[in-house]
Amino acid sequence: MKEKITNQALRLLKKEGLKSFSMRKLAEKLSIDPMTIYYYFKNKDQLLAELVDVVFRNFYEGLQLEEGRAKEKEKLETVLIEYRSFFIQYIDLSLYLIQSPNEEYPAVKLLNDLILNLIQASSPYENPELTRDILIDFIHGNALSVSNKPRKGSKVRMKPNQTDPFRESLTILLNRLFYNTRLT
Repeated sequence: MKEKITNQALRLLKKEGLKSFSMRKLAEKLSIDPMTIYYYFKNKDQLLAELVDVVFRNFYEGLQLEEGRAKEKEKLETVLIEYRSFFIQYIDLSLYLIQSPNEEYPAVKLLNDLILNLIQASSPYENPELTRDILIDFIHGNALSVSNKPRKGSKVRMKPNQTDPFRESLTILLNRLFYNTRLT
């Protein structure tokens, strides 16, 4: 039943957003008494924390990073691009995370540690945590700007000779951070 609750909660959250999300609406969608949800989750925040853990674990486990073939910087770029897509897909949960920065979510920590490890393996830094935070904030800002634009479909279609502005910006940022190159 706990899995049914979390799955329906994710669907409801994606459909109606965090502001409209309520335990009562969730119970109605599941055709159960609202108190049944409280048997598994003491409150809405505990349920949201479970949702964060579920989606981040799925994201982390779904990352396709080939061992040894790509350089750490390329792996880092792959993780950041995938994280941006993930952030946009789960925008309401992502916003919930940003609004509760003092909470410690194990699956989010796994992702942060992966990014930090890739940064440290790519180049020695005085402050790799700051570099990680800059990159994550860049991803969040970009994802939020894209998620606020009206879209016809779920994917942005590029013209044949058009470059992806996000990837281009990410490459510039990574080059600036990793190679201390000048922005032109």
